[in-house]
Amino acid sequence: MKFYVKQKILLFIITLGLLLFPSVCLAKNIGVELIWKFPEAGWLEVEVRQGSYDFSYNGTNLVLKTGDSYKLGQSGLTKYLQIHNQLIILDEKDINMVTTNNGIFRIREPEKDWLSYRGNLQIAKQGIRWKLLNTLDSEDYLKGVVPIEMSNAWAATGFEALKAQAVTARTYLIKNVDSNGIITDSPNVHQAYAGRAVEGEASRAVEMTEGEILVDKETGNPISVYYSAHNGGYMEETQNVWVSHDPHYTSRPDPFSEGVGGIVDRWQFWIAADALGKAFELAPIRKIELKAHQSGRVYEVILQDWLDNSKTISGGAFVQEFYPYGRGITGNSFLGRLYEVEFILPDVNYVNKQKQSMLLLADYDPNKKKLPGPVLAKLVSSNEGISSEPRHFGVFVFNGRGWGHGVGMSQWGAYNMAKQGYSYDDILLHYYHAAIILRTTSS
Repeated sequence: MKFYVKQKILLFIITLGLLLFPSVCLAKNIGVELIWKFPEAGWLEVEVRQGSYDFSYNGTNLVLKTGDSYKLGQSGLTKYLQIHNQLIILDEKDINMVTTNNGIFRIREPEKDWLSYRGNLQIAKQGIRWKLLNTLDSEDYLKGVVPIEMSNAWAATGFEALKAQAVTARTYLIKNVDSNGIITDSPNVHQAYAGRAVEGEASRAVEMTEGEILVDKETGNPISVYYSAHNGGYMEETQNVWVSHDPHYTSRPDPFSEGVGGIVDRWQFWIAADALGKAFELAPIRKIELKAHQSGRVYEVILQDWLDNSKTISGGAFVQEFYPYGRGITGNSFLGRLYEVEFILPDVNYVNKQKQSMLLLADYDPNKKKLPGPVLAKLVSSNEGISSEPRHFGVFVFNGRGWGHGVGMSQWGAYNMAKQGYSYDDILLHYYHAAIILRTTSS
């Protein structure tokens, strides 16, 4: 049984939208600045993997065929090209590779894996580094986005979720591409793009939703699209994460994100009271007060240490302090702002022996409190493991849910909906309000 509206009514609304609203034009080709995997590229190797390319440098033009390769490097401020056993000093700003027959190339830095891309490549001098721009068909671009934002493996039991992701990714593109038709590949700036290497079953989802985007049902304009890995069972409003309110998002429970997602559904982060205090230039922490929105997401953390000093930290800054940047995600990672905290009591005898007059334990009489667990003698934190020296001031346990900001589509929730038989239309209307699906035109 579908929710919201029956399929026929939904199709009528979409068709009506197509008739009433002006179509949105998405450029056929777009440029992707490759900064995610190549943030400071100084040495590069490029190889043609399929088709052929017109290759130009220093006013010279030649054709690169499948299997041909070249290297780019530098010595001091001098940049050079090594091709066909020749070393050439580069005096022009750009190097261009343009294909007319569906070319594919791959590129790498020293001691790193090859990364494969469709379309054209422009390499420009940028100080002592190289700036990389991959130009390709916008739908081919999405084939390198959807499986890195979601997963090809979901196609077997959650294909409709991939289709929903394709529509949101396309909407995000048309909303965020700049006036020159350029977007970045970085998930820290825009949405993740990993090129040809990640293409798979998700490509069918892109093809089956070709041209479809989400627009406001009143104005017909593309909406600002947000999504995250897992909303912890509760959707969030935009003003509780960023600044302004967006009517396409509400704060309410999301039953489809409950009980799915494994370690990102429920996680715990442990940290010793002294390590927590040190992170924010305080003495060992004795008390934490959380201020949260209706969803339970924390927007303010008030820390009080054993010397009665206190400090207020924003919810976002608190997460950033402990988020596992550059490390793998585990069930003991600090993954978001939706959490509660408990305190495992300190070694009372040890703390009472301390000479600092303000280091009091009047609020923590072990005869009046139920210990939630053993004293974790040598734990520093989930991130740092254990130390050789015992810690005596207690341990805080953060019991969290979800991964990410929680605004818009929960990718794990979408997958669960797809597994239960909901269509991608149902998924999108569940997570995005006052919006309809509209087909774009290419230019």
